[in-house]
Amino acid sequence: MVQISEALIRKRAEHNEGLIFSLEEISLHQSDIEKIEHIDKWCRDLKILYLQSNLIDKIENVSKLKQLEYLNLALNNIQKVENLEKCENLNKLDLTVNFIAELTSIESLRCNEFLHEMYMTGNPAAKFEHYRDFVVGTLPQLQRLDGIDITNTERLEATQNLEEIRKSIVWQQEDYFIKERKKKEGKGGRWYTDIGAEESPQATIEEIGKENEEGDEVKKPKNNKDDFWNTPVENTPDTRKQIHAKLEEERLEREAAQSNVRTNKVPKRETVLEREGKRLNLNQGKWPFLLDDSSDSREITLEVSVPKYLSTHNIDMDVQPTYIKIVAEGRTFQLTLPVEVCPDTSSCQRSQMTGKLQIIMPTLNQQWQSTKSVSRPSFRDENSKFLKEKQKKKDGNNFLEFDDKKSDLDFSKIVKSDGSKGAPMVTKTKPVVKVKQVPVGFEDDPDVPPLM
Repeated sequence: MVQISEALIRKRAEHNEGLIFSLEEISLHQSDIEKIEHIDKWCRDLKILYLQSNLIDKIENVSKLKQLEYLNLALNNIQKVENLEKCENLNKLDLTVNFIAELTSIESLRCNEFLHEMYMTGNPAAKFEHYRDFVVGTLPQLQRLDGIDITNTERLEATQNLEEIRKSIVWQQEDYFIKERKKKEGKGGRWYTDIGAEESPQATIEEIGKENEEGDEVKKPKNNKDDFWNTPVENTPDTRKQIHAKLEEERLEREAAQSNVRTNKVPKRETVLEREGKRLNLNQGKWPFLLDDSSDSREITLEVSVPKYLSTHNIDMDVQPTYIKIVAEGRTFQLTLPVEVCPDTSSCQRSQMTGKLQIIMPTLNQQWQSTKSVSRPSFRDENSKFLKEKQKKKDGNNFLEFDDKKSDLDFSKIVKSDGSKGAPMVTKTKPVVKVKQVPVGFEDDPDVPPLM
């Protein structure tokens, strides 16, 4: 029995990037599912649901799918139409080749006012007399039944004779159930469709004894696989389940036989190391990545685009001096590094928007140089120094500068080396300007220009 699990739904939701809550369409056909469960809780926004070719016995756990428009349950073991009243937007229903004999159960679909198309071909109820008239008269919202459009004349006649047609349908239902009950009781409490049932051991022994009296050779009962498929049976829910079980058994036998076969081929094994112990570049998940080692020689930055909705707890990463290894979902990403890095000081971050991994790995040479390097001045100190120099250049005309290198005066020669005193220094005196005395009675006329 296959159950509907979260892993199964995520696997079938790859077109929606593995998202479940916003899923609008999912296909779970040919999965040997026997019960509908969990879908109404995990996928509330479903519009299209494919469940054909399974072993489902009952329509259930779909009442919360308010947005469901198309439900395909063909080729299952359903015997009654039920639990679809609350699927308000249901537009198309496919129940082809099931075991629906209780045709009156479709009366529960009267509340589905948007149900315009339905298929019931291949069901026991489809063989009842006035089957189509009953369905058309019971469900006036239908526009198409079993691939044939419903005309207004057909709908009017079915509605007028609905009471008489319903009595006929109820009588045919009861007759069908009585016949099925008699078939089961006529086989000693077993369905006559039980295939693969062996005869009683006593009958086999009596037949063998008769053959011995006639002188024939003793024939042992055969257990041939072909007998299962060559036995004619009627199509019933039990038959269908037995066929699926037999197919599964044969599949397991084939796989076991293939695993025991010896071949000369060496099984392929994942290669991680070369002969000389050098690591290989490996990308099993085919994840896009970017290695940046040119922008800054002091560190190497690696960005790996792992699946966006993959849980971080499922990612395993190993940073070594010469390579880095990432394992997620059973897939390995391995990359050799151009220079040696320091794993202890490496850091990793993951983007919440894109899911990318960013690994920053300081190089080993930078770690060695950082221990000997002198601390650089802060930005504030450099800025204040720059402002002082700028102010000094601005006010440079108001001050005198003295450059020792450009001076011709040598103070070491003021005193002679023999200890004797030299001649005293003579300073130049400014010439004295004599002022002429103005004669008495001199008048200074402003109109007369001065003498040059």
